[in-house]
Amino acid sequence: MKKMLMLSGILVGTLLLGTGCNVLTFAADTQETNIVVEKDRAKQLDVQLELGAGEMTVTAGADDWVDGVITFNHDNLEPKVSYRLSGDTGKLKINQPDKQINMGNIKNKWDLKLSDNVPVALQVESGASETNLNLQGLQLEELDVNAGVGNITINLNDNWKESFKANIDAGVGNVTLILPEDVGVKITTEKGIGSMDFKGFISEGNGVYVNKAYETADVVITIDANMGVGNLTFQLAN
Repeated sequence: MKKMLMLSGILVGTLLLGTGCNVLTFAADTQETNIVVEKDRAKQLDVQLELGAGEMTVTAGADDWVDGVITFNHDNLEPKVSYRLSGDTGKLKINQPDKQINMGNIKNKWDLKLSDNVPVALQVESGASETNLNLQGLQLEELDVNAGVGNITINLNDNWKESFKANIDAGVGNVTLILPEDVGVKITTEKGIGSMDFKGFISEGNGVYVNKAYETADVVITIDANMGVGNLTFQLAN
């Protein structure tokens, strides 16, 4: 079953697709919703993505502000999508309303593209999920990631033109950040009982790590990382 969800750039408010039940009885058929948030006069985007359980892939290259496909096998997994224009900022939120899910044989796959035409502040919250954030090509202003018990890969390997800050809160799962060699990178860490691995970085003491480019770089990615009980890996792209 296929559905189309299109939000016009002039839409203000929230479109709710789903219910709030906590017990899932799985549908016989997989459902598919196409997500399109049309361009308006926004000069920047604030994007919030909140996935309780499933798979999520995010890349650049949307023709509109956001486009993509969400595939799921129960009505309770159908996403809630909202967009509004506040001044020059387009505020978009896609979330899974019911996060208390009996895992079972669920299918919940988000494939999303974001526009690379305007600056983007991106916030991602992932629970029991497999998440791949390939953010090359975006105009990132800020990145906030709260990782739960799944696995998440964040690819920031790009020739960034502007500095930005990233906040990474790693929970129980495995988090891997792929970072550029030729752009300055500074990582400040706060470690829990999990493990951290820094491949190609220089320790400056007190939980601070930098790459070789940092000392003379005009553009810097500044990362604050909090480690829970999982594994957090920082590696320079080959």
